[in-house]
Amino acid sequence: MTQPDVTVVTVTYNASALVLDCLASLRAQRLGDVTMDVVVVDNASSDGTADLVEARAPWVRVLRARENLGFAGGNDLALRDVTSRYVLLVNNDATLEADTVRTLVEAMDRAAPDVAAMSPTVLLAEHFRAAAPTDTRGVVTGPDGRWTPDPDGDVRLVNSTGNEVRTDGYGVDRGWLAQAAQHRPPRDVFGFTGAAALLRTAALRQVGLFDETFFMYYEDTDLSWRLRLAGWRVEHCPGAVVEHVHSASSVEGSAFFRFHDTRNRLATLTKCAPAGLVVRAVARDVVTTVSILVRRTRPAEHARTRLRALSSYAMMLPALLAERRRIGRTAAVRRRDVAAHLVPVAAAYGPYRDAG
Repeated sequence: MTQPDVTVVTVTYNASALVLDCLASLRAQRLGDVTMDVVVVDNASSDGTADLVEARAPWVRVLRARENLGFAGGNDLALRDVTSRYVLLVNNDATLEADTVRTLVEAMDRAAPDVAAMSPTVLLAEHFRAAAPTDTRGVVTGPDGRWTPDPDGDVRLVNSTGNEVRTDGYGVDRGWLAQAAQHRPPRDVFGFTGAAALLRTAALRQVGLFDETFFMYYEDTDLSWRLRLAGWRVEHCPGAVVEHVHSASSVEGSAFFRFHDTRNRLATLTKCAPAGLVVRAVARDVVTTVSILVRRTRPAEHARTRLRALSSYAMMLPALLAERRRIGRTAAVRRRDVAAHLVPVAAAYGPYRDAG
């Protein structure tokens, strides 16, 4: 049988309404000459998602995981068997504009052969208007102003135009909360965002898939960094637009988020970053955790979560160091040269909403 140009993979867990909206946007794609297969990985949902998808979207192939494998393991379950030239990863809480798949595939076809990933313009699904001084609840503050959600508003805010890594080792979404109409970033970007990205299958075969020990968070940054070390690049495709319901499938700021975000950031740096950055990052996290414990500047639960993250990182350390050596032996680009793409620490915007 003729292989499709692109295999679309979306991983879902107890979110049937979200994934059906995502699939509806895929069904409505104007593909032209591009051919596409769609795979839904159900991470052992308990809400009947897999049965519902099979009933309502029979054109989709459903893979049923025996347990919740997280974002990393769920994607890998599908990626191991992909034979198409490209694979498009799409979060279950994202929807695509009608020309997005074709635009991404055509952009990758035109791209230089060292481009491993193409990151679309990911917008927050909500519409906004300029916030009045009296607006408090739900206000979003970004680099271009203060905004309040309004279904009839004409302001769109950026979720991501690719991932960046700061010089202190933290990964960030490029363009986070910027006004989309004014955001004109360079085409080259450090990495792709897991919310939506087109990947070259040959690049994945070379550097490997997501690190399944991460479960979720920083797995996209880790893979992007490994691609960079292997000599690949990532580009932004401004004409491909995806809307993303931020934190619909996971809760930003929860203990679960803080644990995986902290541990996996340190794991990514240990595997990929120059040694000096690794040492500084680990030392900073240890000192910060001790400071919270001694000064009680945050709730005790925050300190316990940080301690669990550091303990889990310490248990992973032997395997991480072995992986660091393996990556170093096969790297085409020196770690310090990849680190030259890290961005300065600038003003951070967020969280997504003010408490009000």
